[in-house]
Amino acid sequence: MKKIFFAITLFCCLALTATAQQLRVHQGTVTYVYPASLLETMTYTDGGQTLTILGRSFSTAKIDSIKVTNVPSTFTPNSVNVDYAGNRANVTVSGDIAALVTVSVDGANVSVLADAALQEEVTYTLSGTSTNGSFLMDGEFKSTVVLNNLNLTSATGAAIDIENGKRIAVVLPEGTATTLADAAGGTHKACFFINGHAEFSGAGTLNLRGNTKHAYASDEYTQFKSSFGTFKVTSALSDGMHVEQYLQVDGGTFNITGVQGDCVDVSVTKDPLDEYNGQTFINGGTFVLNVAADDTKGIKSESDMAFNGGSITATVSGNGAKGISAGTNLTVSQAQGGSTTIKMNVTGTTYMPGDATLESKCRGIKVKGDMTFAGGFIDISATGEKSKAISIDGVFYYSGGQMTCSIDAAGGTVQI
Repeated sequence: MKKIFFAITLFCCLALTATAQQLRVHQGTVTYVYPASLLETMTYTDGGQTLTILGRSFSTAKIDSIKVTNVPSTFTPNSVNVDYAGNRANVTVSGDIAALVTVSVDGANVSVLADAALQEEVTYTLSGTSTNGSFLMDGEFKSTVVLNNLNLTSATGAAIDIENGKRIAVVLPEGTATTLADAAGGTHKACFFINGHAEFSGAGTLNLRGNTKHAYASDEYTQFKSSFGTFKVTSALSDGMHVEQYLQVDGGTFNITGVQGDCVDVSVTKDPLDEYNGQTFINGGTFVLNVAADDTKGIKSESDMAFNGGSITATVSGNGAKGISAGTNLTVSQAQGGSTTIKMNVTGTTYMPGDATLESKCRGIKVKGDMTFAGGFIDISATGEKSKAISIDGVFYYSGGQMTCSIDAAGGTVQI
């Protein structure tokens, strides 16, 4: 107790002349950092058993040490940094939000709960390596998650689980590579799960393995911005990417293989009032998809699908599999000065032939509504028994673009 009191007294005196100094409170593997510029009063209560700093109360019995740093260092407000190191994780919390976040660490399993009163965006930076760790975050305000050369495998559930239901900006800094894998045999939805709407940016690489269900999943929309780097799935027991509400891709490279479900699956939410429910918008990016499992899809959208740029290359070999499946209408066009290219090699045959409920034929593109082709290039080779390049339940509308494959449109073809 005397050592703690001396450190605080010394810090307060030095802070008058050295505003770059920091007070660091250590509790296990969690460190709370307070710059001198923020500190006004620190109080002891309960007979010296409780120390309160900027609204955060510490049990003095649980404080391992309090240190004053004399070397100037950068203080980042509204931040939580998690550095994984084998079977442990070191967490650093900025003092300005310390009173409003609850951090729990069990080995390398980290959970952060933000109080409802925290109405400022917090940046969580995850780095390091652990083969027995995880990250869980919950709160009620939008957040940013920076994946900085993180290599994380969970032995208990999802590698990353974001539960706060708000906008989550996921940043992969240029030149970094993050690899995530979840535990097998769990009840979680995905290796990387976001309960909220996700916006991905940054030119780094994200590698995923889904050992229980999906590799990546979000309960609301997901957007990949034009600055995005690489999204790679090497295995998943279900979908490589499972998105509810809608998916928007403006850029990036997507390599998805080894999945037992769909490479990309976009589903409607339970709320009928959600905007753009079940749609897929591809405005750019490069997709390389391997559709090898029976009755699965490369890109499946429960509602409309629109391609206005980008490149899709798919190998379709699963029986009854489809490269692209639109639940309602499909539009293929290209923005001025851009290009849209769809190339597929289809060799699968019929899944469950003769079964009135389960029979599914192999298709390069399957459209349950109308298809509009207004620009771009489509090249599909279909050689499997009863397979087809393009099958449309409605009308095929053509106004531009080049196509080197046959079309089967139940509603006929209309030149517009």
